[in-house]
Amino acid sequence: MDRQAIDYARHRILVVEDQPFVRRTIVQILGQIGFRDVTEADNGESAMYECIRVDPHLIVCDIDMKPVSGLQFLARLRASSEAANPRAPVVFLTNHTESEIVKQAMALGVNGFVVKPPSFSALKERVDRLLGGR
Repeated sequence: MDRQAIDYARHRILVVEDQPFVRRTIVQILGQIGFRDVTEADNGESAMYECIRVDPHLIVCDIDMKPVSGLQFLARLRASSEAANPRAPVVFLTNHTESEIVKQAMALGVNGFVVKPPSFSALKERVDRLLGGR
């Protein structure tokens, strides 16, 4: 299979994670993959603002956050008329394997899952699949 090389540096990524250490780790991994334009948000509310402000090509988002969870954020994003791209691919970071949460996320239009804490290879593989499919 002949895969087109992904030019990571030209993609805008939004990382939504309420734990600063985990968020820094994800941003570092994305930097190692080759992304240069990474925006951070610490909950689903600020993430919505950042979606409107930076128009990310991909969103990596935690599910468990307060006051606005990843599921609530995804629902708002998909229904948004303000976000430039309400269909932007969203990857959920989760330690949930409960089928109820997975089902809810799928119904809302999530594009993939990565188990927390994410490894370089797991995150890269998921991101490549989503960005390579453009």
